[in-house]
Amino acid sequence: MTSRKEPVPRAAPSDEINTIAYAVSFLRAATKLSGPRWEDNNPLVIPFYMLIGFSIENGFKAILEQRNAERSLGWKNSHDLALLRQLCADRMVFLDPIQIELVDRLSPMHKEHHFRYPQKAGVVELDQPFVAIRITDRILRCAFHAIGGPSRMED
Repeated sequence: MTSRKEPVPRAAPSDEINTIAYAVSFLRAATKLSGPRWEDNNPLVIPFYMLIGFSIENGFKAILEQRNAERSLGWKNSHDLALLRQLCADRMVFLDPIQIELVDRLSPMHKEHHFRYPQKAGVVELDQPFVAIRITDRILRCAFHAIGGPSRMED
């Protein structure tokens, strides 16, 4: 006979500081996967870009949480990086052209889960890891400042 455990109650939704912390943790994990340079079809490309996509997604969602964006806009459960980027721009958080290019190039693949499921993977030209890491880091720094992160950190 086995006993059933009671379900663990879910914690309260995270605030934007927790969301940006998740974004940073995804970027750190991606950094650990990366090498100095990849040849075509490196087996780590798929998990690397999945982590980069989730890092960017959480960075944008931290901004939208902090700015109290209306959930009716469909951002809360969205994986559409281009939509999230535009919603942030609508709230006066802008990226530079290089950052926009990375986000918009990854958006359809991230949204349609190409980095999660091998059946959806295709042939695409992606940046070398050091480039994606550098650009993603700049996006997260922008998000951290946009949510007032530096002033909210403990001394």
